[in-house]
Amino acid sequence: MEYIFLVIAYIIGAIPFSYIFGKKFKNKDLRNHGSGNLGTTNAFRVLGKTIGVFVLIFDITKSGILVLIVRYNPELFGVDMLHPLFYGLASIIGHIYPVWMRFRGGKGVASSFGLVIAYAPWVGIPLIPYFILVVHFTKYVSLASTTTALATSIIATILYFTSSNPVYDIIFVIVTWIATVLIFIRHRQNFIKLYNGNENKSYLFKKKDKKI
Repeated sequence: MEYIFLVIAYIIGAIPFSYIFGKKFKNKDLRNHGSGNLGTTNAFRVLGKTIGVFVLIFDITKSGILVLIVRYNPELFGVDMLHPLFYGLASIIGHIYPVWMRFRGGKGVASSFGLVIAYAPWVGIPLIPYFILVVHFTKYVSLASTTTALATSIIATILYFTSSNPVYDIIFVIVTWIATVLIFIRHRQNFIKLYNGNENKSYLFKKKDKKI
């Protein structure tokens, strides 16, 4: 029975909020605009900041809420649940490979952050300013996303070997590394663009200078 909840977690993760909000409020299929990605960054660029913020919140929440529920309710409906991070990971996979979007979803960054912030907030919270600073100084969200994911996995591994806190267990290490690998796989085209010098830039604190 506990494995059925993994399927439910995948289904929840596969809810394409960026697609839903794009069609509902802008009459746009996000797959046909911008990078064609059903993720938060493309939602910001194509649909605007307001919708982008809502997409971000929902994408973070759909994995984080599952982790929180199972973490504090290890037995649901009389069933002993698996480790809470397994359900968060299933949601991330659903977000990246949603069955009803022909397995073409987001890149897993926001949903992975939701998993980390729900399970180990003192690992996730300090990485927020790091992410912002990388975007600010490099102008590349893809670089900030991948390096933050990598940093999360490295920190999780260090804490596993150095901390006595049971939260930082081997499952935390394994799941964060799996999420990181998935994020890197989904950013492979961004790496090519970075290498070629034609990756899209993002400006957090000022508008891009207009050409005269």
